Amino acid sequence: MYLLAILGVILSVVLMGTMSEMGMMNSLGSCIDVYSLLLVVIIVIPVMASMGMLKDFNLAFKLTLGKKQASSLSELKRAKQAVSYFIRSTLCAGAVGTLFGVIQVLSFFRDELAQLTAGLGVAVCSLLYAFVIAIVLLPIEARLERKMIEFMENEE
Repeated sequence: MYLLAILGVILSVVLMGTMSEMGMMNSLGSCIDVYSLLLVVIIVIPVMASMGMLKDFNLAFKLTLGKKQASSLSELKRAKQAVSYFIRSTLCAGAVGTLFGVIQVLSFFRDELAQLTAGLGVAVCSLLYAFVIAIVLLPIEARLERKMIEFMENEE
């Protein structure tokens, strides 16, 4: 399932690239901004570290993608909670990055409309990255939820 989510993201990027070559979109390059991605990561990692959930976030990947079995229900709950908070903090970081970008663009806007629209396009990239990260993490959260249910059923 996780690989299916990644495949969906890759296919959407390829589709956008194809559409840009056919003239339906301006450019795929306008969707790529390293600084926006870096801003999201720089905000999310310290937030997760301050919550003490980086270890549980790593455990979530081991439980869903690796061969590690959960030893307790609380371990599964902590892993699921870490993924849930990671998704939330990523979306919040994307919104903050977008607001920073919009404020920066509007503060330097003069008269040219082309510069404004290009700047706003880059400003929205951090929100795009946040949503892509959230979409990729949703199957992991769902698998952890399913593992929690299976663990509770096996205990009975």
